Amino acid sequence: MIQVIFPSAGHHDKDPGAVYNGVKEADKTKEFRDLISYYLTEIGQSHIMDKDHETNAQYQNRIKPGAGSVILDIHFNASANPEANGTEMIVANNASKESISLAEELAKGTAAILGVRNRGVKTEAQTARGRIGILNLKAGIAVLAEICFISNADDMAKYETCKNHLARFYAYTLIKYDNLK
Repeated sequence: MIQVIFPSAGHHDKDPGAVYNGVKEADKTKEFRDLISYYLTEIGQSHIMDKDHETNAQYQNRIKPGAGSVILDIHFNASANPEANGTEMIVANNASKESISLAEELAKGTAAILGVRNRGVKTEAQTARGRIGILNLKAGIAVLAEICFISNADDMAKYETCKNHLARFYAYTLIKYDNLK
């Protein structure tokens, strides 16, 4: 089994995700994944990413994360309420203590770097989906990151200003957890 970091854009070319003010969630998730990849590559850290043309199911079938792997699935939250804001992390219902620790660290760091509210860590049961496949691939550590609200103009302005710093933070944090194996 592969033990490596798996950063993935939660949406792909045929699944735009949320769309607000002409901005597609898929474009932002791919952008942030690519920024994380840039910093991981710069450091010399091996990682495997999803491909923009493949569905989440195709990606999940292609990768075989081992018990020491770190999966990060990137998303941007959305709400009909344009005032909804902040960052939150989602973990599996039966998440490992390492997954919870990574999620807490990412939530705290994202909130601090972007200057947004830390909405905390939630289990997949606390989401509208109830179960999230990528969090249940037998990786040692798996987190779905809701970076901020794509439906909140202030959140997105903060993301645009700080995305490089945020991606560097994510890369170094993922490496730290990958080194736990």
